[in-house]
Amino acid sequence: MNNTDMGNILYFKQEHPNAGQSGLAKVDIVSFVITFECTEKFNENLKPGVTTLTRGVSCLALPFQTQRVDLGSIKQETVKGYTSYKYWYKNVQDLKADFLLYDKSGIVGGTAKPGTAGDGNIAKLGFDGTNTYIGLKNNTYWLETPTDAVAQGEVNIPVGYRIVGARLVYANNVAQNIKNGDNIYITDGKGNYMNASLKFTATKVEWNYATDGKLSTKSENSTVYLRHIENSSWLGPTTYSLGTTTKSNQASSFNTDGTTLFYRSGSNSYIISYDSNGKAAYNITQSNAIAVNSAVTSSDNSFTVRMFDKTGNNVAQEVAVNKDNPTGDIVLEKLNNDAIKFQIEGLTGDQLAYVCLQVQLEALNPYIDKMDISCTEPSGEKKLKNQYLADDFTIGTNGKVDFAVPKNFGTTGLHFAFEGLHHKNADETYGDPTVVGKHSRYHFVKSEYYDLINENLQAHRSEAADHDYTKKIEVKVAGTQAFKCNNSDTFKAGTTGDGTYYYVENRYSNAAYITQGGTWNKMVVNNGDDYVKRYLVVCDETRYNIAPTTTPRHAFYAYYSTDLKLTTVDYVPELTYTKVYKDAVVPNTYDANYYVGVKVSLKDTDNKPIPEGEGYVYAKQIIKKIAKDVETKVTNAPVNAKHILYFDASNIKSLLFSDADPTWGTLADLKAQLGDNALLYMPEGVTANLKNVVTKSLSGDDFVSENDIELVDQQPFFAPYSIRLNAANEVVYKRKVTLNHNETKKWVSLMLPFTVAVDTETGSYVQTKDNCAFTFYTMNTDNTFSNAQETGEYIYEADAHFSPFTGQFVTQPNKAYVVSIDQMEETNSDKVLFVVRQSGSTIEATPATLTQPLIQGETATGKIKGEATTLVNYGSYCGVKVPKTEGIFYFNKDKFISSLLLDERFQDVYVLPFRSYYACQNGANNVRYLNISLEQNTETSWIDNATETATASAGFMFSAETGKLTITATKDLRTNIRNINGQTIDTTSLKAGETRTVALPSGIYMVNGTKVVVR
Repeated sequence: MNNTDMGNILYFKQEHPNAGQSGLAKVDIVSFVITFECTEKFNENLKPGVTTLTRGVSCLALPFQTQRVDLGSIKQETVKGYTSYKYWYKNVQDLKADFLLYDKSGIVGGTAKPGTAGDGNIAKLGFDGTNTYIGLKNNTYWLETPTDAVAQGEVNIPVGYRIVGARLVYANNVAQNIKNGDNIYITDGKGNYMNASLKFTATKVEWNYATDGKLSTKSENSTVYLRHIENSSWLGPTTYSLGTTTKSNQASSFNTDGTTLFYRSGSNSYIISYDSNGKAAYNITQSNAIAVNSAVTSSDNSFTVRMFDKTGNNVAQEVAVNKDNPTGDIVLEKLNNDAIKFQIEGLTGDQLAYVCLQVQLEALNPYIDKMDISCTEPSGEKKLKNQYLADDFTIGTNGKVDFAVPKNFGTTGLHFAFEGLHHKNADETYGDPTVVGKHSRYHFVKSEYYDLINENLQAHRSEAADHDYTKKIEVKVAGTQAFKCNNSDTFKAGTTGDGTYYYVENRYSNAAYITQGGTWNKMVVNNGDDYVKRYLVVCDETRYNIAPTTTPRHAFYAYYSTDLKLTTVDYVPELTYTKVYKDAVVPNTYDANYYVGVKVSLKDTDNKPIPEGEGYVYAKQIIKKIAKDVETKVTNAPVNAKHILYFDASNIKSLLFSDADPTWGTLADLKAQLGDNALLYMPEGVTANLKNVVTKSLSGDDFVSENDIELVDQQPFFAPYSIRLNAANEVVYKRKVTLNHNETKKWVSLMLPFTVAVDTETGSYVQTKDNCAFTFYTMNTDNTFSNAQETGEYIYEADAHFSPFTGQFVTQPNKAYVVSIDQMEETNSDKVLFVVRQSGSTIEATPATLTQPLIQGETATGKIKGEATTLVNYGSYCGVKVPKTEGIFYFNKDKFISSLLLDERFQDVYVLPFRSYYACQNGANNVRYLNISLEQNTETSWIDNATETATASAGFMFSAETGKLTITATKDLRTNIRNINGQTIDTTSLKAGETRTVALPSGIYMVNGTKVVVR
């Protein structure tokens, strides 16, 4: 949570430019779709629910806020004549749950019970000013996640979490946390201390932690300060390191959480750590340095602390704690656990070991995004599949699936099954198929695995950790009714009564389902049967269950349904090819063959067209049909399937495949036949667990993607329809180094079909996964040029002025930018220069056409040596061959270069896909180089060419009054106000009809090339 988080409430803001005049503005919301995810990791610093212990216990509760709502009592009330059940908002609370810290004697009846006296080894609590430490005696302990939360009315609400990371801070005494102004030691927790040379040695060196955050120590006759160093390079990513200086004004200010020290830069924190050579460094995993107050005397308590690995069987880390090593931490990562296990050993007498526990959690998340349905012949020999979206807890289109198979597949006694629980966080389920020991965190209730476990993880710990994933994600039976998972029907609209109720949730169990009247039946179907409602339950559970308790169920369930029927019928696919590009430029060559898109329609065996939204094809049919069409050269068929940029199956019912039978083929087989950037557009409710596969939205106006989309650089791309990515999915573009003479090191031209989130003030984009950062720029639209340098008959070079793309949260898709590479990590294996990743983005339909493959960007105007000059930016997704002529500027060597400078062997400029070039419409065609300048243009002759009126055709009207300028947009546009020196005063985006007033001193200004005088 942060100060910009609006919590669990969805807000709408209505804007109306004339609302102040008419007084009212109304909008009717017919429907909207909400996509949610609960996959984010979050950290909890656990503290006991009490401040003191009057006696030792063997189980201690450590409460935390679940961020779920506890509604309180629900009663029937009448408000404004309407009677219904209501809760009172003042009673609403945050639902709390308890972590449990215990030893074995704290377990009662299979469950750890808070307050159980046991052997009393959890003996004392201490507070250091920030954290609460728990004093422990020698023993083995477990910290277990909660499985239930207690709501108002003493109602149990099931919850579920997995521990994915843990940190144990240990101390042999509870010392006060450090703070600004203290003298401190910086230790590795192993008896070594950081000195002025940034080495950790056995000699204690005292540092002063000043009130301004600067750290200093004495070394011989000098004062040495810590310094945060930024190492920039033209050839690689910016790196950061820890250094020293003897000058106070060069020292850096560091922050602390009471135990660690770190330098903060924006949202990034650089923690002082130590490397394997005992040298101070930043952010070394499990090797953070610990700061302790040098004035606090260390205790003589000595003990050993051991943290066990995810299996609970092996010691992951062991530390000896004593007077010379009084405090430190142990960190575990990459867990999927119900609990962590640690051990204290070596204390004598009344000595205590003090620990503070921190965990990183994920909510158990059984909400998958897609699911397979298979149909098997009575003999079990052949199987066909289709994959469907699992939206709104239903499967298919509006919760219905009409599964059609060919007539030769059979008509009676066929078997349905549900398979393939797909989600981005599915562990290794859908990774590399050659990897041994794959695991799925999800399973179906009544799968083979479920029947083996029988809802008892503790009795089947090894099976839960390593069971064959294929036995978890297939179920051959379906429920006959929904499981009643809560009591909301008791107080739903229209019910009456005078009782007081509390919202209750029920964790699934097979016994409870049977008690409710549900049964599980095999799905045997015949052609002609009507729709049958099928119910499914999906479970997510912890993989490593190492807690010694036997009754808690670390599992959480989700419930799905679909109306399912079988149809046996044969269809004949018809493919329509549409040319989208007449040629392309790809690495090292010009491709004169056209590229196409394909749309599938269907006919029956009597050659009669099938209405849209009906029928099916299977993958092998399409593969064979494309091959035949290419061979026989049907209308607009491409030279080969690699020249197909999209496959549109959105107007049929489904697209079948088989993982095991090559007769039917797979969607992966089909996708591999097409272009590298080909998009597969699927029918509503139908999908596939493949990149670049999208699904028609419920509204039918666009498409949504439940998969990642990956764009291959330097290869043609075309999107006939817009695509919205869900928040859990991302579009990825990997920029490759342009070979053959392009010496780009700092700048590139870039056009992307999707939005990219940027900083509104700087236009910068930071992507930590691949260690990339860059800033988007556009050429100034007016007063663009300066500093022209003549050489003989031509102008050798001039500066073109660029400004960062600011004022917007996302970039504009299908618009070319110039990008400065601020940080990059080139991957030599595939020559990747940088990577753009954007979750929840929108890919807009490609505006290019067969006759106009170029996408026009900004138009820039100015003067070069007194001659009015206009440049137009053109981007391309197919690449373009531009004739070598005056006024063509392509990007190379971190600048724009005239095509006239090409080697005499070349008569054309080859611009690859996802890049742009500039064409001079008029003016100084004899310029050879255009340098990129980010400085303000101080040459003011440009204002002489400005017009003095603005009309609706220019996109805006204006009125200038004393001390202010008012602009009214007549179409959607971006306005740029500059002063006479070319400095940008104001930049904003206006919708048609919007008005903006800017306070300005008297003077001459330019608004998008229009001269304005403010008195």
